[in-house]
This record gives sequence, structure tokens and C-alpha cells, in this order.
Amino acid sequence: MSIATQRGGELTPFGQAVAAALWCSFLAAAAATMLCFAFLDPEGLARGEVPLWWTTRSKVYALGFFLFWVTAAVASALTLFVVRRP
Repeated sequence: MSIATQRGGELTPFGQAVAAALWCSFLAAAAATMLCFAFLDPEGLARGEVPLWWTTRSKVYALGFFLFWVTAAVASALTLFVVRRP
């Protein structure tokens, strides 16, 4: 018997919270990956082709920061929704 499971293989409340956080962060990472590669083509970047909006490094860093911030916020909100108790 571990911290995350009880007898019968059921998750403890702590285990459920950890599982919910991991699942929600996985979903957020999947969404961020889809958004990232919807706008950036790795093969094009390797050939030196850059998108028109990619004019300065500071713009790309700022856009990336806000994308990751929104992704983390969505994951956190989803985690709160999933582990919310009545």
C-alpha cells in the first residue's frame, strides 16, 4: 500500500489530486504544442525561412511567454475544476 493508493487499488484524495494535476498539465501541453506548430514549421526554420511576424527576438519571446502563461493558467483552472469538491 502506498501514499497514492488504498486497499483495493483506489486512489487516495492526494493521489486523485496528483492524477488530476498531471492529466490537466498533459492536456495543456498538448494544446500548447498544437498551437506552437500551427504557426511554426520546424523544417522551414531549419532552412532559414521565418514567418513574417517573426521580426524581432523580443516579439517572439513576448509571444512565447504569453502563450506559456495562458497554457499554465488553463491547466491550473482545469485542475481546480477537476478536483473541486461539492
